Amino acid sequence: MTPSTPHESDEKVSLTIPSECVGMRLDLALSRLVEIIPSRSFAQKLLDANAVLVSGRLRRASWNLGEKDIIEIDLAALRPPPTIPAPQSIPLEIIFEDDDILVLNKAAGMVVHPGAGVPDGTLVNAVLAHTGCTLPTLGDPLRAGLVHRLDRDTSGVMVVAKSQKALTELSRQFADHSQLRRYSALVFGSLVRSPQVVETWHGRDPKHRLRYAVLPEGQGKQARMQIKTEKAYAGGRASLVVCELYTGRTHQIRVQMAHLGHGLLGDTLYGPCAAGAGAVAMPLMKDKLLWTGVRAASVRQMLHAAVLGLTHPRTGERMQFEATVPNDFSVLEILLSDVGP
Repeated sequence: MTPSTPHESDEKVSLTIPSECVGMRLDLALSRLVEIIPSRSFAQKLLDANAVLVSGRLRRASWNLGEKDIIEIDLAALRPPPTIPAPQSIPLEIIFEDDDILVLNKAAGMVVHPGAGVPDGTLVNAVLAHTGCTLPTLGDPLRAGLVHRLDRDTSGVMVVAKSQKALTELSRQFADHSQLRRYSALVFGSLVRSPQVVETWHGRDPKHRLRYAVLPEGQGKQARMQIKTEKAYAGGRASLVVCELYTGRTHQIRVQMAHLGHGLLGDTLYGPCAAGAGAVAMPLMKDKLLWTGVRAASVRQMLHAAVLGLTHPRTGERMQFEATVPNDFSVLEILLSDVGP
C-alpha cells in the first residue's frame, strides 16, 4: 500500500494505513507511524484537541484502524515550542566526558531535542541538568550542544559539545565526513552482495511529508554508505548488517535499506510492512510463530549507533567510542538465533 498524497496546505498531512497497523489502536499507530508524536499519551492530546481525523471523522484513541482508513493530522498542533530548554534530571549512560565533550549511549525512545510535539523530556534537557551549565549553540537554543542527531527510536553513541570551540570543530568534522559512524541493523532477508557501497539521491518523499525517499538522479542530496553482513539468522530470513555512513542524511540507513528491499525489523515507517510486504520479507512473515515473536520483540526500528570515531576538538587526539546494544536488540538476536533454516 502506498501513502496518499498530502494536503496542499503545509499545515496538514494525510497518511494511509500500512498493513502492519491494520487493527491497531489509533493512539498506538500515531506513535509508531509519526516520529514527531513521541507517545500514546501525546497522541491522546492531539486527539483531544481535534487535530486528528480518521477518514474525515473524529475518533477515540481506542479506535481500531481499518485497511482503507486515512489519517489526517493537523501539523499546526505540532509546532516547536519557542522557549529555551530547561534542565531536567533524566538518567544518562555516560561513555566519556571531559571539559570539551560528552559522549553517551542514547536510549531508544528518547527524543534528542525539544521540537514539534516534544516540549521537554529530551536528551538536551537531560544534558543541561547533567552539566549544570549553558551549552553552546549554532543559533538554535533548542539544539544546545548538539553536533548530530539520532532518530527517536534509534539507540547508540552520540557526542555533545560542551564548549563553543568543540561545537565548531566537531560540526566541521561532521560536515566534511571525517568522523566514523558505524551502525548495527537487523533487517529482513540477506544481502546478495556483501560488502557493498550504496549510493543514492536522498530527499523528502513527494508523496509523504513525514518520510524521506530515494529520489531520481540529481534530485536532493547524495547519500552514501557501506553495508556488510555480520550474521545471517533463520536460514537467511533476517540478518545483522553493519552500516558505515559516509554521509549523514535524515533517516539515511532506514531509507537506503528499504530501497534495497531489506527494510529494518520494527520499522513501520520504512519497513516492508509500511508499503506492503515484499519478496525479501515474505519468508520471515510467512513463519507465523516466528513472525509473532519478531513483531512482539521489535517495537521500534532495530537500528543502533554502535561506533563513533572523531578527532578531539582541543587535543587533536583520534578517539573511538562504542555503545553496547540495548536489551531489546539482544533479545531479538537471540530469538532469531534459535530458529533453524
